[in-house]
Amino acid sequence: MSIHEYEILSHIEKNKDLSQRQIASRTGLSVGTVNLLLKKMVHKGLVKLERVNGRTLRYILTPRGMAEKTRLAYQYLKAAYKQIIKISRAMEQVITEHQVTYGPVKEIILCGSPGDVLAVLKIAAHDLGVNYRISEGINDLPEDLLENALVITWDDARVDHMDGKYNVVNILEKMS
Repeated sequence: MSIHEYEILSHIEKNKDLSQRQIASRTGLSVGTVNLLLKKMVHKGLVKLERVNGRTLRYILTPRGMAEKTRLAYQYLKAAYKQIIKISRAMEQVITEHQVTYGPVKEIILCGSPGDVLAVLKIAAHDLGVNYRISEGINDLPEDLLENALVITWDDARVDHMDGKYNVVNILEKMS
């Protein structure tokens, strides 16, 4: 099962009177995808259909559906935790390698799109005692800052034009 199925199960648990269109709107999925996933979940016994009137259906989470929702939440949290550990270890490795080659790291620049990776990198930098700046792109930073900085990115499109001119590390490439 996927995160989409988890989202559908969560919405059904909160409000069994939601239509497929409402579920689609709340999950960002198409109505057709919601329809397909609901049929699959009914077939697996995770969701039960109840006819309210001639045209209206109600979706009810079964005990098996509750158990599956719990299992999916656990799997998601477990995977997220592993990813956090990997990113944090990669950051520590990058900082250590930089210190061996260039000396102490005074500040790093976290360059990429906002999101989960940035949030983890900020925590990792704090835990390592390293100051950081955040930038969505290199173009808005002064050249003299870039010449002496360690730039950590996770979004290649934001630093492709740099051609090895600065010390840029893609943290995702360092994860193992």
